[in-house]
Amino acid sequence: MIYSFDYEQHLLAGLIKHPKTYVEVAPFISEQDFYDENSLVNRTIFCVLKQALESGEELDEVILAQRVQSLGISFEDNLNIGDYIKALSMRKVSEGSVIKTAKELKKISVRRGIYETSVSIAKKMKSIPDSSSYDEIINGADVIYNEKINLYQEGTDIPENIFDDMEGLIEDRGNNPIEDFGFDGPHDRINDLYGSLLRPGNITVIVARSGVGKTNFCMDFCIKVSANHGNIPVLHLDNGEMSKEELIMRQAAALSGVPLHLLETGKWRRAGKDVVDKVRSVWKSVKESKFYYYNVAGLSVDAMLNIIKRFYYSKVGRGNKMILSFDYIKTTSEKFSNKSEWQVVGEMVDKFKALVQKEVCFEGDPKIAMITSVQSNRYGITTNRNADSIVDDESIVSLSDRITQFSSHLFSLRKKTLDEIQNEPTGFGTHKLICFKHRHLGPEVYRALQPIELPDGSKRQNYINLDIENFMITEKGDLQDMTDHMLLEDVELNEDAANMDGVPAL
Repeated sequence: MIYSFDYEQHLLAGLIKHPKTYVEVAPFISEQDFYDENSLVNRTIFCVLKQALESGEELDEVILAQRVQSLGISFEDNLNIGDYIKALSMRKVSEGSVIKTAKELKKISVRRGIYETSVSIAKKMKSIPDSSSYDEIINGADVIYNEKINLYQEGTDIPENIFDDMEGLIEDRGNNPIEDFGFDGPHDRINDLYGSLLRPGNITVIVARSGVGKTNFCMDFCIKVSANHGNIPVLHLDNGEMSKEELIMRQAAALSGVPLHLLETGKWRRAGKDVVDKVRSVWKSVKESKFYYYNVAGLSVDAMLNIIKRFYYSKVGRGNKMILSFDYIKTTSEKFSNKSEWQVVGEMVDKFKALVQKEVCFEGDPKIAMITSVQSNRYGITTNRNADSIVDDESIVSLSDRITQFSSHLFSLRKKTLDEIQNEPTGFGTHKLICFKHRHLGPEVYRALQPIELPDGSKRQNYINLDIENFMITEKGDLQDMTDHMLLEDVELNEDAANMDGVPAL
């Protein structure tokens, strides 16, 4: 078995000599880290020490020995507990080595725990019925693993004074500047106003009515971000909306510029050399792309989380970053468990947030950036309505307030109404992307927050113009860009009119 009595004895000696160090090792060391199959002595001493130190008592080796003896436990080889503890207290252990020893002991404990779990999984696999499905086999192993093994990481799990690290953090950041937080997106104006929409540990939510393009936006955004950052793996969980083939066809259409119906019917091969060349030019561009599809329709939230963890550790690797795209937030099979719809959705978002923010971390840093979408309620309907009757605020978010609460960015995506298209200059797209909530912004904070003054003197909150055509998404600037364009056109028209006025009549 995997254990080290030397590390156990050295840690106990350190805690006896330097009891104040206990608060630093307590968050990650427990009696379970002391091996007890061959001997109970070290685990018993730690338990007595722990109880005393957490009660604020001061112990010397004599009192400690008496308390251990009072438990009436018989140790192997008729060990004299008083002599054993005295020998520990006489060891030369520096205060600084206590934490180092505790971390080394924890590594031994982790290895032992994984070994024991592997044995349990092996026994399960031997006894599992031949009729079990693939998912039942995998989930059986997942249950055993997740019950017994925590995501081990060094660090504390106690309240920390933020001002203790302020000077060091800020000075270090000044010495080692960071250009951007998270992954820069493919749209410059979004980056300038709202910063990264894919920060590890954060969730960006797109709210839209059915058929508006929320799946298209999230997929296009993730694929482009991945390509711009060394092909970071993207895991796309589809909640029963789109098949793998549908997504393949859409992306091929977007990347090639060839109409979707030609690809779906296979008629692209007979549509001329130009079309064939466009389609075949895509193969090279996607050769290194990493966009993984998984249909999670009907699965519980916990089953989805297991899939994500399994993918992360097997395909991405501990310590590496990935992007999670979830299409989209709605009730799962758990809705039949005597819970209302908003409770189920609230718990779903809560668990996803815990996963990306705290559970999948390396040295304390989150590694998964998440983007998802949700259906808007009836307030978000824009069909056969003009701009003045449209609701553009967070009240259109359906299902649960926790969606707004746990999101770092919350955007509305909607088609422009006919009167908006008529009143706008050409070239500013087909859709609006409106920010309802943000926890961080890009470098142009003022432009993101302040109302934009239109040429007629009225003011409106800024938004992003998007053009969506054949599943390709292109940014067309923001409302300020549109206003500047309109003013410039107006000036040019006025100048032309003035020049015409100065021309003498014939």
